[in-house]
Amino acid sequence: MKSEPMSAIDAAWRRMDSETNAMVITALLTFEQAPEFNDVERLVSERLLEDPRFRQRVVPPALPLGTPSWEMDPHFDLHNHLHRRALPTPGDDRALEELLSELTSSRLDPDRPLWQLHYVERGDRGAAIVARLHHCIGDGVALVRLLLGMTDEGGALPPPPEVGLSPQRPRSARELGELTKNMAKSLGHTLLLPRDAPSALSGALGVQKRAAWSRSFPLAAIKGAAHALSATVNDVLMAALTGALRTHLLEHGGLPEGGEIRALVPVYVKAADSGHGLGNHFGLVYLDLPLAESDPLARVHETQRRTAAIKASPEAMVALSVLGALGVASSEIEHIGIELFTRKATVMVTNVPGPPQTIHLAGKPLDGIMVWAPVAGHIGVGLSLLSYAGQVRLGISTDALRCSDPKSIVRMFEHEIVRLVTSLGPEASSG
Repeated sequence: MKSEPMSAIDAAWRRMDSETNAMVITALLTFEQAPEFNDVERLVSERLLEDPRFRQRVVPPALPLGTPSWEMDPHFDLHNHLHRRALPTPGDDRALEELLSELTSSRLDPDRPLWQLHYVERGDRGAAIVARLHHCIGDGVALVRLLLGMTDEGGALPPPPEVGLSPQRPRSARELGELTKNMAKSLGHTLLLPRDAPSALSGALGVQKRAAWSRSFPLAAIKGAAHALSATVNDVLMAALTGALRTHLLEHGGLPEGGEIRALVPVYVKAADSGHGLGNHFGLVYLDLPLAESDPLARVHETQRRTAAIKASPEAMVALSVLGALGVASSEIEHIGIELFTRKATVMVTNVPGPPQTIHLAGKPLDGIMVWAPVAGHIGVGLSLLSYAGQVRLGISTDALRCSDPKSIVRMFEHEIVRLVTSLGPEASSG
């Protein structure tokens, strides 16, 4: 049977699967007006299955140092991947959070194509679609684009922000030398970073995960706050998130030594001319979160300063290169590499841009969308920021041993956003 080799970077994500952290991206789409299940099934068949990846299974390499391959599943059956279920009455967000927690605690069947779609009936509250995609198929941006490809408007997305060194070829020997020197320096800096300071959010992991999400906030208000502070929307959101984590840790044993924890942040580094297909096109950078800073406005400025330093470094490109190398190494070497890199951070934070306008599925408006990216190695907290139709919200997934009630962190984030925007008063609304 004809097979297609998996890229080294995608292979690295495939082998990161573990009992305590499944490398599965989860997306939630909510509808107050439920699309018909038959329409969803038709759209999956006509559009999602157009991409052969959704009918292919992963075949292990013949040699220890090889990469896996993609091969058509001879027994492919859509009903093994598209599931219909109903939430218990009243079908509220609490019941939906329980379902998300159950799903994020489970792994996909390795003998079948690595994806699932769950159509969830919510009674008078409409319906939801929960999509699960293994990271070796694509990153969070790819998953959102695929799901939006089933909508009436198609799959157009604003481009993810690119941070760090653009992956363009150097135009001269001098540029090549400078690039090599900077990347070597960045790699050395990363390798020499110490383990992150112990806190209530770090430590042993288990199998059970918990998922939650915030209410939505008007993006215009966040932009206004950012404008008033001469910062970016991302600076404001990251500062609010840092404030929420600060409060949580103060209530659970205190701040770690040094007054900060480190976040692992995916950064899009895909070349502009390489299209928008499946696969993984981001590197990873470390961002120290200033937990010791109690003033919310000062926290924004400190976050901005630290983020600017990342933008000027090639760290994301270095991480992407390291992932590619780990993907073709032995599983033992990859395990050591993942251990080394993930013990240097406590949380992972992703930022996925969604469509700026309301979109529809089978004629029904999509009211909300959220994405949870998986975390690797010893990281037990994943945080996702997603904007859609002029709104932004936070999603959080935690290991139950590290935080059994992620909704508490969500409430703290909501408080920090309101605190930031209201403290600026008319200044924020003028942005």
